[in-house]
Amino acid sequence: MTLKVKLPTKLIDKLADLPEQGMGYQVVNITLKNGTILTDRRVVNSTYLLLFDSEKIETSDIEQIELFKK
Repeated sequence: MTLKVKLPTKLIDKLADLPEQGMGYQVVNITLKNGTILTDRRVVNSTYLLLFDSEKIETSDIEQIELFKK
């Protein structure tokens, strides 16, 4: 994972109210507007979504974000 995308303020605020899974990061699932679900992804400081090089998404593509549950 090398690409970082800054999340919109609305999602940053939501994540800021949720617990961290590690020091300075959260593990999340991202649901995109087209129905695709990206699982087990990292968000750093409740602000930056880390993506794989092959993933090209815009923040406007994100429908929902929630903590990853094993």
